[in-house]
Amino acid sequence: MNIVVCAKQVADSTMVRFDIRTKSLDNLHYILDPIDEVSVSEAIRIRAKNGGQVTAITLGPPRAEAALRTCLTLGVDRAIHLCDESFDSVDAHVTAQVLAQRISSTECDLILCGNRSMDQGNGFVGAGIAALLNMPLVSSVTRIDIFTDTGTAVVHRRLRGGDREIVETPLPAVMTVDSVLTPPLYPRLRTVLAGLKKEIERVDARSLGFDPASCEAASQVVDISQPKPRLKRTAAIDSSLSATQRMHFLMSGGMQQKKSNIVQKEPAAAAAEIIQFLFEKGIISRRP
Repeated sequence: MNIVVCAKQVADSTMVRFDIRTKSLDNLHYILDPIDEVSVSEAIRIRAKNGGQVTAITLGPPRAEAALRTCLTLGVDRAIHLCDESFDSVDAHVTAQVLAQRISSTECDLILCGNRSMDQGNGFVGAGIAALLNMPLVSSVTRIDIFTDTGTAVVHRRLRGGDREIVETPLPAVMTVDSVLTPPLYPRLRTVLAGLKKEIERVDARSLGFDPASCEAASQVVDISQPKPRLKRTAAIDSSLSATQRMHFLMSGGMQQKKSNIVQKEPAAAAAEIIQFLFEKGIISRRP
């Protein structure tokens, strides 16, 4: 079972700051995207059950090698870094093309990607790879069961409103994983030390046989702005209220206390009164 995991290095959202004057990001600290760490953990879990090899691949500048090193210390067998100056300003569309071209030369049964990256969150790369490699795509995956005897996988995926869908797909396939797919992986010390010693394969555009000039970006960043603050809802004061009532309204934060009936009786008498209340409100009906 050969699995390819598409990893990405992103800025740590807990540390980054936005400069309003220059419209740029400050205090950048780069980490492996948490959703890609979930993909790596799931790939290692599948390998432990079915055997095979896990390969992590990323596209990015030289600093992105740190993300691949993290994958290796988690237990990944092989790491590939697609690094070239011509890749620095590519969008998600071209990124999917470059990754798909490199993956096409690798024998794999399963390709795992994050459902949405933490920085851009467009969710395009996984779908783009599936389309370019002509593979089935399953998104928002929350559980994967591999059946090597039939060459298929039964996958649970998340839908809106808390619904779940179970689908069966042939392999090879591309799956974009959800954050709840598997718990974080805590590797042993010997696995970490072994990952620090493994070499990372570096591939540029020439050795890949890829001409960036032949691919035009399908999107571009127009502007970066800070999210607008959400205004708190304030209650409007009724002008017909007296000054005392207005003051009470302001002190209570606009919360009006609802009337309620508290039943404080013996259990039998309290139950009888509650049942009578339900009858009167039409919540329950008497038997004929």
